Amino acid sequence: MTKKISHIGIAVKNLEASIPFYRDVLGMEYEGSEVVAEQKVKVAFLVIGES
Repeated sequence: MTKKISHIGIAVKNLEASIPFYRDVLGMEYEGSEVVAEQKVKVAFLVIGES
């Protein structure tokens, strides 16, 4: 039985526009963003609970 999730990746069209939904609606804590150049993506780190 799974007791904890380490991370989940969700692709969105507009990262900056999506952050308020995860933060304000779902109650996640936004920890920051970074560009992963070798994958040509920008990622955001959000946490909830003990994950």
